[in-house]
Amino acid sequence: MWSAAYGLIALAVVAFVVLYAAAHAPNFKTVNLADQLYNAKKRLANDLPSFPRTNIIDFATNVNVVRVRTVNVEASGGSFPVKFPISYKLSAREDNLLYELYLNVILCRPATLQGGAAATLYVVELRHSLSQLPWLEVYAAVPRNATQYYDLLYNDYTAWGRPPTVGLDPRVGADADAGFVDYVKAEWALVYYEAFDLSILYVAAPPSAPYILVVDYPLTIPLACPRR
Repeated sequence: MWSAAYGLIALAVVAFVVLYAAAHAPNFKTVNLADQLYNAKKRLANDLPSFPRTNIIDFATNVNVVRVRTVNVEASGGSFPVKFPISYKLSAREDNLLYELYLNVILCRPATLQGGAAATLYVVELRHSLSQLPWLEVYAAVPRNATQYYDLLYNDYTAWGRPPTVGLDPRVGADADAGFVDYVKAEWALVYYEAFDLSILYVAAPPSAPYILVVDYPLTIPLACPRR
């Protein structure tokens, strides 16, 4: 009888310990880096048109910013200024993941593709905070009718009283330009230089393209290569 009683007491103690441990054990949240990374990029994609734009060479610390170069282009209405985005410093936090991306067009020059077709070669410095490579696709925005496209920019310039920013203004970008340009896949290569801990994105685009779109899914980033 006593042995049965001691057994019941032991079971009660074990049950109490198990229940106490379960109630006070830390609750670990599932970590899904892929989802966090996607959400961070999505936040950047939604905010991209509103990021401050600057002609200053150096980026401000811890500030999402786009560097632009202002150049004059020709339309049937005359010569007028247009801003071309040439560099970005972007970051977004999602839970415990901080995603940072830096893009900078460091060189543009004419090139010839295999087969003899003319192209513009973009040389883009690319730095990112994660060891995983960005999810990259690259497209060139080729106007269906160059005169019509630059007249559109000229109309925006005269209506707004300021230079439009290609790819970043509400009426000048991937969505609004869809009726005026064709987005064609561009040839590209991403090369990592271990000695400098630096990745260089090489893009060959048609010379008629005013800008390219670098897609770090779902983030789409316009980059231009205006003549200096």
